[in-house]
Amino acid sequence: MLLACASGAPASPDPVPSPDLAPEAVVKIVVGALQQNDEPADDAGIATAFRFASPGNQAATGPLARFTAMIRGGYSDMLDFERATYGRMVFQGDEAAQRVTLVQANGRRSTYVFALSKQVGGERDGCWMTDAVVPVAPQDDGLIRT
Repeated sequence: MLLACASGAPASPDPVPSPDLAPEAVVKIVVGALQQNDEPADDAGIATAFRFASPGNQAATGPLARFTAMIRGGYSDMLDFERATYGRMVFQGDEAAQRVTLVQANGRRSTYVFALSKQVGGERDGCWMTDAVVPVAPQDDGLIRT
């Protein structure tokens, strides 16, 4: 599995971290991959999410088999959902966070905050990568409930 930044690399069906990708793009790549988790192969989306995990995140959640079990066990609503809505990206220096709400086919919603950081040094220098994905209470979506 390629973990290095791929600056100027041709488009690939297996996206990799790149200093050319803004944090918003990283979140959309990861969320989109999880939405289509089994395309083009079983758990390809989870593998993409792991590739975009920061080195510290990978050390805490990896290897890939352990990461896959974690996603399937506690974050399964992140797989094969119907649609996603994205909040604004909030920056603090070389760190960023974005709220993402996932909607299942049955209308059930789950919301996560993606925390990212811009890597410094090494082969991932300049790449925005995911440090954590934390479940949170959904924001008011403006719907009237009785």
